[in-house]
Amino acid sequence: MKTYNLMAACAAGLESVTGNELRHLGYQVQVENGRVRFSGTLRDILKTNLWLRSADRIKIILAEFPAQTFDELFETTKKFAWDEFLP
Repeated sequence: MKTYNLMAACAAGLESVTGNELRHLGYQVQVENGRVRFSGTLRDILKTNLWLRSADRIKIILAEFPAQTFDELFETTKKFAWDEFLP
């Protein structure tokens, strides 16, 4: 199964709570402002969406890159293999 870089988005101030919930579910986490990063499969996305109480949602991080303008953002995201994620 493919492993994804994931992010549990949460309200400011709840990062440590979300991080602890993920640790109790068996994940290694990186706590940041407003989010907690972790890795997992599609099964883990379903599991964390079901069991996390302090996170707003789970997001898949497709890529990270600097973009100073909208054109840079648009051109870089246009290069993604969107057909792998959207039918």
